[in-house]
Amino acid sequence: MTEEWVLPGKEPGVNYRVQLFIPDQPPQSEAGYPVIYMLDGNYYFGLGADVIRNQSHNMLKTGVDPAIVAGIALDAEGSVVRERRFYDFTPPAAAYTYPDKMKWKTTGKHGGAEIFLDWLIDELQPKIMENYHVQQDKQCLYGHSLGGLFALYSMFKRPEAFQCYLAISPSIWWNEKHIYSFLNEAKDSKLFIGVGEKEGFMVEDVMALYHRLPSVMDGKTAYYVADDENHASVVPATLSRAFRYFFT
Repeated sequence: MTEEWVLPGKEPGVNYRVQLFIPDQPPQSEAGYPVIYMLDGNYYFGLGADVIRNQSHNMLKTGVDPAIVAGIALDAEGSVVRERRFYDFTPPAAAYTYPDKMKWKTTGKHGGAEIFLDWLIDELQPKIMENYHVQQDKQCLYGHSLGGLFALYSMFKRPEAFQCYLAISPSIWWNEKHIYSFLNEAKDSKLFIGVGEKEGFMVEDVMALYHRLPSVMDGKTAYYVADDENHASVVPATLSRAFRYFFT
């Protein structure tokens, strides 16, 4: 079944729409269902829910267990959502530098990742745990593009919040690769980092970051380049592989 909530954010006038997929099978663990939190839920919730719905019925072959999927998006439309992504998903910094490709764009304010992360941990996670039978030590954060950047930031800053991080085509380029400044905070988190073969410089960015991860993450990180995929097509092309990595 599916359910939908509208929840207030940490700031006045900001609300988030949370779409929930609840499996019709019982959880595999007595502790409850794993939970996958999908950023940009307005785009990706349906895809994620379909992977769990279809593949968990044959879990011995697919490696995908019944799980709750929570798709998260700003409760708004159009440019409001696009601009808010640059705030919610980008790490705070003392200064911001923009690449030439963004000179013509209006991104609005940015650097609100810590506030959004606090909301995920303090508000959304407890509400899901209160309402559903949830395996508290089997939770995962999924993000693509700026959402992938946010997943990396979350992993570095609050590694205990989720047991697995799925970062697809993360925007490592943001603010002159400011995400590197958090590398020394890494713990032994479980990470799947993927990118499409046709994503140009982003392939090099992902590979470079992967090789710079601290040794404490050795053996808990998977790196994958999806053949013949671009920045948009990489999402459906990698979802099953990324989810399977979470369940292993």
